[in-house]
Amino acid sequence: MNSQIVIGFLIHFLACALYIVMNNYAVPIYKEMVGGLTSRGVAIGMGMYVIFYFFVFCNFIIVFVKKIPVKIGVAVFMVLAILYYMFPQYPVRGMAYSALSGSLTFIAIAMSSLLVRVWTKFFPKRESL
Repeated sequence: MNSQIVIGFLIHFLACALYIVMNNYAVPIYKEMVGGLTSRGVAIGMGMYVIFYFFVFCNFIIVFVKKIPVKIGVAVFMVLAILYYMFPQYPVRGMAYSALSGSLTFIAIAMSSLLVRVWTKFFPKRESL
């Protein structure tokens, strides 16, 4: 298997796992600062799952893209889509979730690019017989 895909998959999988951990820490802080999750009207409920699955889907797509500008474009699209989805009724949560998903994705893009570069430096491709 291509080392770039394997490294990218592992790094982006860790970003998705870190999303869950950071979300579990951020929700109590949000409740303390702003109020309960339903204090602003209608509860978003399943919408948070949609955002998480969209985050995972975009990271999965990014793993298989080779060009960095396209990866960044997919990540920017993801952040803007989350903002568009959340802003009408949940502006604070929209900013928080777009910042969380965007920062984790951009860090994963940078880390996978760096690790692929290091990997190819120490383990160059060998010519097959």
